[in-house]
Amino acid sequence: MSPKRILIAVDDFTTSHLERIQQTVGNRAELVVLPQNAPETKYRAALRNAEVAVGWPKADWLIDTPVKFLQIGSSGWDDYQNKGLEEHGIALCNGRGKYSVGVAEHAIGMMMALVRRIPAHVRDKDERKFRRHLPYPSEIAGSTALIVGLGDIGTELAKRCKGLEMKTVAIVRRPREPSESVHEMVLLADLKTAVQQADHIFLTMPGSVENINLFSRDVLTCAKPTAYLYNLSRGTTIDEPALFELLRDNKLAGAGLDVTTVEPLPEDSPLWKLGDNVLITGHSAGLSTGHTDRFCQLVCRNLNLYLTEQSLENRVL
Repeated sequence: MSPKRILIAVDDFTTSHLERIQQTVGNRAELVVLPQNAPETKYRAALRNAEVAVGWPKADWLIDTPVKFLQIGSSGWDDYQNKGLEEHGIALCNGRGKYSVGVAEHAIGMMMALVRRIPAHVRDKDERKFRRHLPYPSEIAGSTALIVGLGDIGTELAKRCKGLEMKTVAIVRRPREPSESVHEMVLLADLKTAVQQADHIFLTMPGSVENINLFSRDVLTCAKPTAYLYNLSRGTTIDEPALFELLRDNKLAGAGLDVTTVEPLPEDSPLWKLGDNVLITGHSAGLSTGHTDRFCQLVCRNLNLYLTEQSLENRVL
């Protein structure tokens, strides 16, 4: 019997990563490596000869191919929902947990930068100005962090917020076991009340249909004018025009936006015109040297599970 064929189309994987994957599968499978953005004709031809794919092929490319298992590297899998994968017997696993550390650290970095007015000081440096900015900034220690979504990312973020001596409050959809890093858990039904009490609001929930516009104008206007908001989830979770108006009118102290409703953010978006109290970081929060290693480890574990006909990790379909 010829070995199974596994298509790898992940540009972040180095030779060392690919060697690790090959060692995992041994002579049970053959690896076929393709550039992540290979031409459609070449990509689809490779899929027609593969049983497993690792990467982000379009969902319709998988139909009527021998592919039985797709491993993507992102946590979000919106592009594969209701696309017929289940009907064609294709298992889908996401990359949940791969980006958690990077996103949590990025969130803390944005918070520190905004509270301590680092963007303004960077601009001062460029203009050769040596000065203090008034009024004095608030302190992070003793402030309240509201973490909306206590998954892998939210959990990593809560650890870091607690370590900074912040009070950590988490929004959850249903009651769950206590967490060492969370002082208080609040159900989604009480979101407005929790927003009213928060100094720093972190959005770390999935970009699912049920979370679209969760932070509506009605919810956003509950925030204190001294509060900061950080979106590390999906742009669709926020009423973006309402957020812009609140920031423009100084009804929010600032925002750190790693994601926006439309990506890349259009050049004519009014968000670009806001001042030093707004950071836009181009959906890069999860990127770090560690995320690729974690993805490789996940791929190795899941390939071994697949080849030994065991339950897959992070399976969503």
